[in-house]
Amino acid sequence: MAKGDGSITQRGRGSWRVRISAGFEPTTGKRRYVTATVRGTKADARRERDRLRAEVEGGLKVDAQNVTLSEFIPIWADAKRTSGKIMEETLKGYLSVLKHAEELLGGVPLRKIDAPMVEAVCADVRAKGLSGTTSHNVHMLLKSVFNKACDYGYATRNPCNKVDSPKANEPDRRSLTPQEASRLLDRLDESEEKAYRELADKERRMLDRGKAFGRSYVKGVSSVSQTMAVRIGLATGARLSEVLALQWRCVDLESGQVSICRALKKDGALKEPKTAAGTCTASVDRKTVGHLARWKSRQAAELAKFGIRQTPETPVCCSTTGGFINISNFERWWRSFRDGNGFEGLRFHELRHTQATLLLGSGVDVKTVQARLGHADASITLNWYAHAMPGNDRQAADLLAAIMEHPEKAARTA
Repeated sequence: MAKGDGSITQRGRGSWRVRISAGFEPTTGKRRYVTATVRGTKADARRERDRLRAEVEGGLKVDAQNVTLSEFIPIWADAKRTSGKIMEETLKGYLSVLKHAEELLGGVPLRKIDAPMVEAVCADVRAKGLSGTTSHNVHMLLKSVFNKACDYGYATRNPCNKVDSPKANEPDRRSLTPQEASRLLDRLDESEEKAYRELADKERRMLDRGKAFGRSYVKGVSSVSQTMAVRIGLATGARLSEVLALQWRCVDLESGQVSICRALKKDGALKEPKTAAGTCTASVDRKTVGHLARWKSRQAAELAKFGIRQTPETPVCCSTTGGFINISNFERWWRSFRDGNGFEGLRFHELRHTQATLLLGSGVDVKTVQARLGHADASITLNWYAHAMPGNDRQAADLLAAIMEHPEKAARTA
């Protein structure tokens, strides 16, 4: 055996100790070793020695050879947090998905996890009756974990690279037809007028009781705000968290534009967009501008009744106390509103799908739709909404024929 190849020592019948030199301890200067016990033949011990030597030469940390998947996942999660590229809610979801992998492989050292083990995890997810999307996400996240483990020297290869990613389910992208969208607007008009009437009735009752002033809330304000949130979502394609984060400084009534620049988290805090594309400005129609102008004036009067002055920082869709609406409270109201108006199961996010589908289906260019939705790249818009593009193949064929038949005309118009 060549010097530096490592040593194999028999410890008993069918038992061998393999030891590989792994350089020197930087602080003490003492030599470090990687050791392993092998049960089997001497040939088995040689194979283990060669594998350990390859791992050490490949950058595996000496003190990381027995770090398990469950021990490393928190290290991976901390790296994600430090990057600042992921929200805590999203990371919590990722960690929940990775629990499926930990059930089978949590106690296994990273260096011992191979492709068949990863495939077994994906198969186990499907055997539980979970979706192809869940299986796909488990594979995707495991791959990310192992990429970071390789970066940190806790593993020398990514076993997920040798496993075909499970196919995700086709996303459920329901969108309203033009007729359904029109009917939703009609229901919103009715709900908004009803909310205004109820707001006035509640105020009259408060006056009769002598309680109109000196209080810390206005009943009925949130009802108008909730209908306004749906109207804004349908007009701009903004996400619910973005709509509920809107402040009056983001709304330009003169130009008819709404700027989407922040989002409201479940805990009530505001968060900045992850990318520059996440900040976008969308023009809204004149009818929506009219509803917003009316509400701005009425909201200012109602908030003034309990000593709050409307400012550019005031939420457009406010609670009874003039603050941001709680997302969970809005979602409860939305379920009641949609189911009571013939839109059972419609998710708020599908208002976003509705806008993209209707615009692309009507021939609006992809870049314009991309900008309105705040997608970082037009390819994202195309990947999600290519099905909505109008079929222009026949028009393209006819145009090509016209160009070839009349090249001089085509040259003049080029």
